Amino acid sequence: MSASLFAVRIANPQDAPAITDLENQCFQESESFRGSAQLLAVAPLIGDGFNKLLSSDNHAVFVIESSGEVCGFAQLEISRHVATVSRIYVGPKARDLGAGATLIEALRAHARSRGCTQIDAYALPGDRLTKNLFERAGMKARLLIASSEL
Repeated sequence: MSASLFAVRIANPQDAPAITDLENQCFQESESFRGSAQLLAVAPLIGDGFNKLLSSDNHAVFVIESSGEVCGFAQLEISRHVATVSRIYVGPKARDLGAGATLIEALRAHARSRGCTQIDAYALPGDRLTKNLFERAGMKARLLIASSEL
């Protein structure tokens, strides 16, 4: 696989099973990171409301595929002029091959086409793979949230 073999598109209802499988992998990989439960509260699993997300003007779910197989997804939310990547995941077989960068570039293009002037993204503390992906894409941390149970 190379970056030229990846295609990004807006998800459709037929992608739900593949996205659900990838979400399960993502959840298993991230459940040990601080804040994973809170992130799921802010950005619930796509499979839980897939059809609702597909029909929303302010949300978009994208998939990246190689040779016709979905190997990653991203959820983008738009509020005013800010696009927020609330969830992104690339399966292990497509990592380090340009899939993540290709997916982020497609998200940027979509955000620009919707009039956005900024793109933000969530990453969990300790999730070095996601942080590295964002940093390679020129996205730097600008806000950290400290929290405590009351």
